[in-house]
Formats: sequence, structure tokens, C-alpha cells
Amino acid sequence: MEPIHGVTQGELIARLGAVHGDRDGLIYPERALSWSYAELDGRSVALARGLVALGVGPGDHVCVWADNRPDWIAFQFALARIGAVLVTANTALTTPEIGFLLRQSKSRMVICAPGRDGDEYLQALAELRAAGELPRLEHVVVMEGEDTDGTISVADLMTAGEEVPAGAVHDRCRATPADAPANIQYTSGTTGFPKGVVLSHRNLVENAYAGAVAFGARMDDRVLLMVPLFHCFGCSVVVLGAMTFGAPMIAVQRFDPRAVLDVVEAGSPTLIHGVPAMFQVILAQPDLAQRDLSSLRGGIVAGAMCPVPLMRRIQDHMGVAGIACGYGMTEASPGISLSHRDAPAEQRLGSVGFAYPGVEIRVVSRETGEPCPAGEVGEIQVDGPNVMLGYHDDPESTAAVTASDGWLRTGDLGRVDPGSGVLKISGRIKELIIRGGENIFPGEVEDALRAHDGVADAAVFAVPDQRLGEEVAAAVIRMPGAEVDEAELGVWLEARIASFKRPRRWLFVRGFPLTGSGKVRKFKLAEMAQAADGGGSAPE
Repeated sequence: MEPIHGVTQGELIARLGAVHGDRDGLIYPERALSWSYAELDGRSVALARGLVALGVGPGDHVCVWADNRPDWIAFQFALARIGAVLVTANTALTTPEIGFLLRQSKSRMVICAPGRDGDEYLQALAELRAAGELPRLEHVVVMEGEDTDGTISVADLMTAGEEVPAGAVHDRCRATPADAPANIQYTSGTTGFPKGVVLSHRNLVENAYAGAVAFGARMDDRVLLMVPLFHCFGCSVVVLGAMTFGAPMIAVQRFDPRAVLDVVEAGSPTLIHGVPAMFQVILAQPDLAQRDLSSLRGGIVAGAMCPVPLMRRIQDHMGVAGIACGYGMTEASPGISLSHRDAPAEQRLGSVGFAYPGVEIRVVSRETGEPCPAGEVGEIQVDGPNVMLGYHDDPESTAAVTASDGWLRTGDLGRVDPGSGVLKISGRIKELIIRGGENIFPGEVEDALRAHDGVADAAVFAVPDQRLGEEVAAAVIRMPGAEVDEAELGVWLEARIASFKRPRRWLFVRGFPLTGSGKVRKFKLAEMAQAADGGGSAPE
């Protein structure tokens, strides 16, 4: 089959169902569930009819708050088919946080799982509604549960939809333009509460297709879904990337390293995509060497900085020969650059490759805004069909990330390698450490630390200093069984980076505080360091 793109998400699933319906679409080995693309197409139509019966119309905002259940994907396409806008919600949100998101997004409906522990989500929503904090919220649909007071089950939703002709769904799908808003994706919020990124159907489908082409996706691939669907990596890169090529998706409901290894052995996926933190814990599994991972031929590591030592371990210890680093951000739908699965190892493991087809990248001086020469670090800016429509109801924030000529200011620092032309990431502008007037890029120090055999991962960040303004601090995760300490690492760094770049404050931790999408919350590490009464190691 030929890849499908240049369509809305609703048209994408309709074409797959009509033309390639006999192909495997969505498989959950742990549930013994397998839907063909025809069955996924039919499920999305049935759900869409139910949504129409409840009054959901084009442009209405509907929040999905659940882990990676099969109906998450079915609802993604049901909403797209009727021109409604999917609002994604992190499964870790607290009651105040989900309340803010629902109010800010102006959601009319929530489709949710019962919760992480029993009725946690339902209780949170009931409390917010009882307090009058969600005046716009009209309906709560609960996945895989019976309806209760104030909620509607999926079964009852589909029963209500039997009164709506399927033709009404198809008519709405045909009437939805590709440039219409499709998703509101909330950013990870490493430094504050997230903003709602509005993405169109064209943003999402074309970016997923371009990423699949850049990586070298094939029709015979089978794609493992382990990243959360509430993140653009999940519902766009993995889901839409697989579907534009008609590839089956093999899924786990919740990320668990043992469950992932079980699914790889049971489902034989060829591609594994994830954030660095996921691969760290998979690699730490004691029986990894005994697992049959021979089906894995490639994958994308993205969503956070990808340490070269980690990339080599994925390649060597998991046998994923075509593993590659990708770079993106939610505001770019999310993919910006990537290496092909067959590219040389140095490029795949040590850079984020080249721009997606149709995407333009430039590196500019933070002081002048002028393009930087190859090899010089500056701010990465992006233009192309992947750039968001804007932040929901936040024109000031939208303007702040838009250059005078319309390019997206990523807030990331990077450089173009003068020899190969690949893009290399240095870190976030906000994370740049200025110590006594010297600029220090955390990524450079982190790479030097990760090169030590006793270091599994490192995060470098600033802490306040009365004399210098900021001081360099490092949080280190040791390799299993390693006893490396700050003295040994200090000696290690002496021959590798200048004195002013070396950390003066150290934390040795078992793990980093992460956002729901796997990014390190460095401000939390700074708080931990300042609470450690004068330095030294934080309790592990």
C-alpha cells in the first residue's frame, strides 16, 4: 500500500478502514485484544455517533484523561471525525491541576478512565463539579466502567449513538478542513504550569508522515506503543506515524519495563520508540540478556536529551541496530529533526540528525538574532507545516515564541556540525548557567559525566551563589553496583572540561524528578541541592 497523508485524522482512519481494513491495526497482547483497521474504524464511528447524540459539535473541546487504553485511540479518531478538538490530559494531574486544564481549555466533556487507584479521576471531577468550578463541563464519559451518578458509560454512549445515522459522522468528517484545530496538547511544564498548544490536522498528520519518512518506516513494520498517549510523542509520532504507513501498533496500557519486554517477546514489534527514562529502566532489568528482543530493528529516542552512552547501550544491550535520536517540541507537532534508521552510528547516536522533510531549521545568535556560523551555539528556530496554530487563549505567550518573521523560537540551544551538517542540541536557554560571567551549557558537562563507566545518567543545573551569581551543580545516578563519588568524578572532569564548568555541588540520587513526558525537572533538583544544608550528597 501507499502511505496515506494530506488528510485529516478522520479521513486517515476512514481510508485505512475502507481500503486496508484487513490489516492489523491495534494489538494489546496483555489484554488478548486485536483490532483490525476495519474494526478500529468501526469503533471510532460508533463512538462518534454517541458523541453527536450528546451534542458534541465541530470545534467543541473534549478532554481525554486516561492511560493507554484501546478506546483512547478510538476516541482520538471519533472526535476528529466530527470536527471536535481533542484536549489531552496528563494522567498524573492532581485535582487542582485538572481543574485548571479543563477551565483553561473550555472543555465541554471529559472522557476518562476511573483513575489510577479506583475512582480517583471520577472523585476529582465530582469534587470540582460539586464546588461549581467547572461550569462549562456538561458530561463525563467513563472508559471501561459502569455509569454512576453524573457519568456515562461507553456502552451507554454507543447506545445513544444508535439514533444518529453514520452518514452524519461521515458528513462532518468531509466538512472538517485540514487546517482546523484538532488537538490541544498541554506542554510538560518543567518551569511552570503548562500551556495549551493548538495543533491542526495538517500539523499532526503531515508531521507524523514526514517523521516516518525521515526515519525510514516500512509497510512491514510493527510499532510498539509504550509512551503515553496524552503526549504528542504518543498520539502523533507513534500512532499517526504508524497509521500513515498502515503499520500495526502493539501496545501496553501502562509503561512497566517487564510488561514492555513481555510484549516485545509476544508481539514481535520491529520499532520501539520512547523517552530516555524509559530505556534506562528497561536496560536495568536483571533478565534483559535472557529476553528475546530479536524482532527490534529500530526506534526513536526523543522527548528529552538523549545521552550518547545510553544510546550505545540501547544499540548494544538491546540489539536495536537502527536506534536514533530525535528532536522536537509540542509546539512543532512535535517532530523537528531525526536520523534515518540506516544512518551511520555516529550520526544516529550522537546527534539529532537532519530536519524533517518540509521543515526548515536555523541557528541564530541570542544577542543579535543573526544566523550563526556552523559549529557555533545559538537558539534553534523552526519554520514549516509543523508549527502550531498558537497557544490556546494566550496571544502573549504565542507572540513570545514567534520571531519577527514568523519562525518558531524553540528556546533550545544547538549547533550545526560543520562537517556533517547534522544538528546537535546543547540544552535549554533557560537552563544556561552563568557563573561569574561565564556561560556554561549543562549538556556539555552532562556528556562528560556520562562518559564515566560508573555514571548511568547525570543532570547539571544552577544553584544560587552569593559571589558568582550561579554555581554549577550536578545530580548523578550511579550504574548498578558502582561506588563512584564526587572526588572521583572531579578528577575525571579535570582532563575533560575547563575548571569553571566543573560542578561544585553534588547530589547522588536513584532517579530524577520527571515530567509526565520524561523531561528532568531541574528546578526540583536545585531545590533538593539547596535543602542539603551546604552541599554533599542528598539521601538516596
